[in-house]
Amino acid sequence: MNGSTTTNPRASPAREALRVNLIVGRARARLSQQAFAERAGISRPTVSRIERGIADDVGLDVLERIAGALGVSVADLFVLASSDRVDDAELARRATATDEFVDADDLFAAIDEAAGRKSSEIPRYSRAGRPTVRR
Repeated sequence: MNGSTTTNPRASPAREALRVNLIVGRARARLSQQAFAERAGISRPTVSRIERGIADDVGLDVLERIAGALGVSVADLFVLASSDRVDDAELARRATATDEFVDADDLFAAIDEAAGRKSSEIPRYSRAGRPTVRR
């Protein structure tokens, strides 16, 4: 497969929102594509096509199943997170909101899987030699 079949650069904003929200939602739930597909009652290839932005045949039934498996409304699937700057109060609220937390490793694994790569095939930088950071 070449890079042009991995994602659709002319994807509509709705398709892009669905793609991103499915990847992030799956990462938040710590589910593989297969596990998510089983939870939603859809096929793993359907999940993969949606996450790559190339699914042209996503019906309302599939959207309802995806939303149900993620615990959100169908409308929420089409809303991208805002890139607007937030104030200190919003940052404090987000820091305490456990339902909005996405582990970075889980997110990277979901992105890699959406792109058709296995996490074990992706080189990651080592932390060796770095000083410990106090938190």
